[in-house]
Amino acid sequence: METLHQYLELASFIITILGLPMAMFIYLREQRLLREEREYGTYDALDDKYIELQQLCLEYSDLDIFDTPFVKQRSLSEEQEKQEEAILLIRISIFERAFLMYQRASSKGKKDQWEGWDTEMKEWLDRKNFRTAWDNHGQYYDKAFVRYLNGYLSDKTFLNEQSD
Repeated sequence: METLHQYLELASFIITILGLPMAMFIYLREQRLLREEREYGTYDALDDKYIELQQLCLEYSDLDIFDTPFVKQRSLSEEQEKQEEAILLIRISIFERAFLMYQRASSKGKKDQWEGWDTEMKEWLDRKNFRTAWDNHGQYYDKAFVRYLNGYLSDKTFLNEQSD
């Protein structure tokens, strides 16, 4: 009976010694998988909104709201100006969402995705109609996002003044 008790005690030590690291490994792996799933969900939700925006661009192709700007300036009716501004505000909201989702990017994939969003935001800030919408409504967005875009605009203004 004493021998059985010693074997059971030895077995419980072995299970404890091996079981705890195994449980930690399984827990950490599950946490990583959940984090990756959340990151994909973030990407997927943002992608859905971007696709909706592109559909609006197709629906209102007479407005200067697509990624490639119109070369010739056109005159818009008051209704078209409001439509253009509203769609540009949707674009700004999507940019804000991307900023908030990716600003603290830790993984390489998120950093790469953020670089694309950052490039697109800066390209849009160079467009007159977008800048007008931003100047009129920018104060209503997340303060860190506002500082970020206004910081880019300040740097750009500084660089333009230096080159003149």
